[in-house]
Amino acid sequence: MTDGERLIDTNVLVHAYVLLDPKKQPSARDIVMPIWQRGGGLTTVQNLCEFFFVVTRKVKQPMRPDLAGGIVRQFFRSPSWRVLDRDEETIARAVELVKQHHVPFWDALIAACMLENGIHTIVTENERDFKKIPGLTVVNPFAQLVKR
Repeated sequence: MTDGERLIDTNVLVHAYVLLDPKKQPSARDIVMPIWQRGGGLTTVQNLCEFFFVVTRKVKQPMRPDLAGGIVRQFFRSPSWRVLDRDEETIARAVELVKQHHVPFWDALIAACMLENGIHTIVTENERDFKKIPGLTVVNPFAQLVKR
């Protein structure tokens, strides 16, 4: 791990690949796309699972599953991205985060995975839930867009 590592959350990945909001997509792409060239990308298995589900099922113009699956495989195979996974201890820690900080389980699971790996910054639109977890810094790349 390096000091500047930041986990890229699902919502940023989705905005980078699918046009949901024309104001947010450029910001998301400015984060995600350069990582493919310079490296330093970090996400979790869960984020990639959520990405696949959202882009193939939850958007107005869903992506074909083979295309979305190809993107997910690229994340796993690329030396530019590190994909964190979880285990039994991660799940136990997530349960504790839910009990202590009243956050949704799936967000707690991402946070637990991050903390286990010494990652303390998440790039996400979901400030509300991740800010409740001690030890995490939340960077919302779309915050300035909302204020305009």
